[in-house]
Amino acid sequence: MDIYNFLRALILPLEEIDSSLPKKGRIVDLGCGEGVITRFIAKNKNRQVIGVDLDKKRLKNSQLKNLKFKLADIRDYNLKNVDGVILSDVVHHINSNDQDKVLLNIAKGLKKGGILVIKEIDTKEIIRSLLSRFWDFLFYPSEKIYYSNYQKLSQKLEDLGFRVSIKRPTRLFPGSTTLFICKKE
Repeated sequence: MDIYNFLRALILPLEEIDSSLPKKGRIVDLGCGEGVITRFIAKNKNRQVIGVDLDKKRLKNSQLKNLKFKLADIRDYNLKNVDGVILSDVVHHINSNDQDKVLLNIAKGLKKGGILVIKEIDTKEIIRSLLSRFWDFLFYPSEKIYYSNYQKLSQKLEDLGFRVSIKRPTRLFPGSTTLFICKKE
């Protein structure tokens, strides 16, 4: 495991994400990167898990029968009849128009009662978000980042028919972590 994935495993609220998702069914991790979360949630054999990412180098074959990785752009990935979706540290990497497109696609593709879990940086927590911004700058120096506050994202999700609850798990890494647990009504 490289240093990036080691650190991701330490700072991600894996248990909170896992426990927020349906215990069985089809779960899609959009923008899964190298699949730290994807592999963790696929330990539950009652789930069929798909990790989707644009970077072919980051996608690695899985030895788990209930886990597949797909090379695709999440802005164009067509979700159909899924039970759960994860967007972890993804929303701030796509512009506002594409954010709306991705969120609408998720709202259409999730079953009624399905769960969307979003992990994002909250700019309202100034000091903690600065640490998260530094992390992004370190690993994505040439990429434009679109930070937002949790109220704006919450409102977008509610407008799409989700009931949203917010969690702020504490982890070893003191950066800003906000979990949006969204149930499709």
